[in-house]
Amino acid sequence: MSEEGDVSENSRNRRGGIVGPLILIALGAVLLLNNLGVLEWSVWEILLRLWPVILIATGLDLILGRRSLWGSFLAVLLTAAIVALALWLAQPGMTPGRAARTTEVTYPLEDVERAALIIDPGIGSLELGPLVDSSNLIEATLALGRGETLDRTFSTEEDEAALNLRTESTSYGPFTTGWASQRRWEVGLSPRVALDLDTNVGLGITDLDLRGLTVNNLSVEHGVGQAVVTLPREGSVRGTIQGAIGQTVVVIPADVEARLVLDTGLTARQLPDDYTCADDVCTSQGYAEADQRIDLEVGQAIGQLVIRR
Repeated sequence: MSEEGDVSENSRNRRGGIVGPLILIALGAVLLLNNLGVLEWSVWEILLRLWPVILIATGLDLILGRRSLWGSFLAVLLTAAIVALALWLAQPGMTPGRAARTTEVTYPLEDVERAALIIDPGIGSLELGPLVDSSNLIEATLALGRGETLDRTFSTEEDEAALNLRTESTSYGPFTTGWASQRRWEVGLSPRVALDLDTNVGLGITDLDLRGLTVNNLSVEHGVGQAVVTLPREGSVRGTIQGAIGQTVVVIPADVEARLVLDTGLTARQLPDDYTCADDVCTSQGYAEADQRIDLEVGQAIGQLVIRR
């Protein structure tokens, strides 16, 4: 092979495509706009559903992008066109059979004084709060997507109850089960019961209003999206709140003291001015003397963590 051929080959090897770097820049820009409040965190639902586009973009980059600069631009244009088409096809109403169906779940309170609850919608919106003037332990309206079924178990032993609500899906893929906004779970719980509460939303929004409820142990997990947890006004709460990508907001009543162990990655933190932090442990001023207090481990891998009164 001639020296000129070697130079040309080396030049092609050094010249990578531009699709990969542009994807990283775009994801970083989305995170920046999320933190600035320009974009809602729910935009990650759309991005996560479009993950196959990354495979397509990588393939176009290998075929076209490494041949020439014009090939790179062509790969970018084709990727943009595919994203636009996918977004248009994925709009609610564009694909038949997307409408969510609802099911009602109700269990009586009877002699139950303590309950362990696992609530796992998988994908969707979970809104949870206290029941008012009800003789039931739980009243829930659950929306299920196409291909989803509800797996529920309920048992009682003396004055204790255990309830699991989960979804099972027979549909897989980025556009098969409908948007998270269409799959809304509304759950009301009795304020007369001491609760061990475990929630898990893989993709979507978690909104837990625990004011008026008695929660001894709390576990909140959310993968991609937003979680807002408003803690009880009374009692001592222990537990964990963990998020992967998105925003976690923990609202602490003004007269409740708290100790928070924070575990954050690429995350912007916002905490009240009266909290003192040593490394990743943040404590309110009156925590040491308080009879009723909150002890939480709060983690957020990528996004924003907000602690507010």
